[in-house]
Amino acid sequence: MSCQQAPDLRRRTQTDVFVQEIRKNVDILLVVDNSCSMIDEQLKLAANFDNFIEQFLSADVDYQIGVTTTDTTDSGANGALVGETRLITSSMPVDEARQTFSDNVKVCATGSGFERGLRAAERALSEDMLDGENAGFLREGAALSIVFVSDEDDLSPKPVNEYLEFFKGLKGDAGYRDDTLINLSAVVGDPPDGCLQPSPVRPNCSDRLDDDGDGLIDCADPDCASSWWCTVVNSRETKCSDGTDDDGDGAIDCADADCAMRNSCAESECTNGLDDDGDGTIDCLDLDCLVEQAELCGEISCADGDLAHVGSTFPNFLLDCADPSCFANPDPDVAESCQAERAPIDLKERCDVAVVMDPETGVLVHTDGPDVDDPDSLENELAGCDDPDCATFHLCSPSLAAEPFELCGDCIDNDGDGFEDCEDRDCLDSQYCDNPYPIESGSRYVDLAVRSGGIVTSICSEEFSGLVRELGLNISGLRTIFYLSAWPEVDSIEVYFNEQEEANLVTEGWTYESSDNRLLFAEGSVPPEDTTVIVAYTRSNTPPAEQSTENDEEAEEQPGEGDQ
Repeated sequence: MSCQQAPDLRRRTQTDVFVQEIRKNVDILLVVDNSCSMIDEQLKLAANFDNFIEQFLSADVDYQIGVTTTDTTDSGANGALVGETRLITSSMPVDEARQTFSDNVKVCATGSGFERGLRAAERALSEDMLDGENAGFLREGAALSIVFVSDEDDLSPKPVNEYLEFFKGLKGDAGYRDDTLINLSAVVGDPPDGCLQPSPVRPNCSDRLDDDGDGLIDCADPDCASSWWCTVVNSRETKCSDGTDDDGDGAIDCADADCAMRNSCAESECTNGLDDDGDGTIDCLDLDCLVEQAELCGEISCADGDLAHVGSTFPNFLLDCADPSCFANPDPDVAESCQAERAPIDLKERCDVAVVMDPETGVLVHTDGPDVDDPDSLENELAGCDDPDCATFHLCSPSLAAEPFELCGDCIDNDGDGFEDCEDRDCLDSQYCDNPYPIESGSRYVDLAVRSGGIVTSICSEEFSGLVRELGLNISGLRTIFYLSAWPEVDSIEVYFNEQEEANLVTEGWTYESSDNRLLFAEGSVPPEDTTVIVAYTRSNTPPAEQSTENDEEAEEQPGEGDQ
C-alpha cells in the first residue's frame, strides 16, 4: 500500500479584529537621528507640530512628549531628553508647546554617525534615567509610544526582539504585560532599498530672472534673503568713482569703506604732486603713501627723536614709533625699534584685520590693531570694525557675514543673519544640507514597528504633514493603518465595522498594500473612536506578489479547449 499525502485540515479563513480606542493618557518618546545628514528632516518635523497633535487636542488627550537622539556616545544625549524644557505637555499653551517642540526636535547634525536608536530608547527608559535626568516622563497608567526618525538603519548591539521585550515589559506587572499600552513606530527610508536624498533648491540670485515664477526677481525674492550674492557681493559699493551710493549705505565712492581696498581710492603716485584719490591730501601727506610707500615718504629713522622723513619732508608731527610709516617700512633696520610695540600695518586690511567671529555666539570678536588712519588719536585708538571708517565695510556687519560650511549643522546662527544651518543659503552646498548619501530603509526599526502594531512611514517625503498626521492618529489610538496577521488571498479581503454582517461591509475608503501586508484608510475614511474594525480573508501560504506568479503558472497548465 502506497503512502498517501494527508489532507490539509487547517482552517484557511482568518479574521483580524482591531478596536479604535482613544488613549486618554500617552507618553511619547521621539528618537531623532542627529547625524550629519538629518538637518532637513528635523526642520520638516519641527514645522508639523500642529498636524502631530491635531487628534490629541480634539480628543482631549493628556499627552507629554520627550525627545532624545540616536547618539549614545558619552558626548551625545545617550538617552537623556534634550531641550531647556524637556517635557512638552498638554497643560502648556499650544503656542508654547509648538515652539518647544520645534526647538527640541531640531537636535542638530553633529552627532555620531553610528546611529543606535533602539539602544537610545532603551537607555532613555532605563530605571536610572527615569529616576534621574528623565524623571517624570514615564507615567503609570499612560500609554507609551516611541517614534524612531532616522535616514539610516539601527546599529544597536542586541537583536530587535530583545528591545521589543524590554519595551513591552515597561507596562503592566511582571505577570501580565499590557501590550495595548505600547506603540512603536518608524519614520525611515522606503523599503526595501531606501531612497535618494533630495537636493536642496538653489535659487540663482544674480541672473535677473524669476526662476521660481513667484513674480520676484533675484534679491527681491525672499528665497535669496541669505544668499552670498544678495548679502555680501550685491550689497557692496561696486563702482568707486561714479559719484553714486551704489549700496545705499550713505557713503559714496572712496568714502565707502568697501572701496578702501580699491586702487582707485588709494594714492597711487606719491611723487607726482597730485591728489590721486581725491581725499584732499597729496603725495607723502597722504596716509596711503606713508604706509604703502614708506620707502618714499616714511621716517628716516624711527628711533632718532627727529621728525624728518625721506626726501627731507615733514608730513606730520608724529615722532618715531608714533608715526604709522614706522610699521610699514620694508627696511627692518628702520622699523626694528617699533616692532615690540605694534605689528606691521597693512592699510588694505585696516577694516578686516580685527574681524574674528565667535562660532558659539555669532558675535564679532575684535582683536586690537593700530588706528593707522587717525594718527592724532593713537593713544585712544579705534581698530578694525570699531573704526568709523569701517562702518560700511561688508565684514563689519554680522548680517552680511557668511555661515561657514563646518558650522552648518550646529543649530546656531553663526553669521547673525537670522537664518540657521540649512535655512541659511550659505549652507546649501555643505555636507549637512546637500548630503550625497542615499537614505537607508531602516529594516530594524521597521521590524520593531510592525511587530508592535505601530506604523511605518517614509522619511523620503518632500513634506511631512501627511506622515506626521498618521503618526498622531496612530499614537492617539485611531489607526489609519492595520497590519494583517497572515498573508491573504487578496481578492478575498472583506472589511466590516462592528459586526461581521452584510450591512456593515465596507467596500470603499481603504486599500490593501501588499508590500507591507496592511490596510490603509484614506483621510476622511478613518474608522472613528469606539469602532471595531474586522478584517476577514482567506489565508495564503505565499505573499501576494508570488500568488500572481502561481496563478499564471496554473493557468498555463490548464488544458485549452483544443486539448480536451
